[in-house]
Amino acid sequence: MKTSVVKIVIKPYTNKELAKIFNTSESTWRRDIAKVRHHLGERIGHRWNVKQVEQIMNLLGRPFEIIEEYK
Repeated sequence: MKTSVVKIVIKPYTNKELAKIFNTSESTWRRDIAKVRHHLGERIGHRWNVKQVEQIMNLLGRPFEIIEEYK
């Protein structure tokens, strides 16, 4: 059995993209991000910048998926 971990690239993301990465709905994501938004500062446009994305992952945990392959 092999396992692999999907790596996340730290780059500017929108809320919709981050919701998909964290495997949540957009409404759940907005509720979760509202709890830590005061730590992040304001977005410029629709994307969170690289430093903000790093901070989000530090505050909410790093998302990852383990994929198991059976042979």
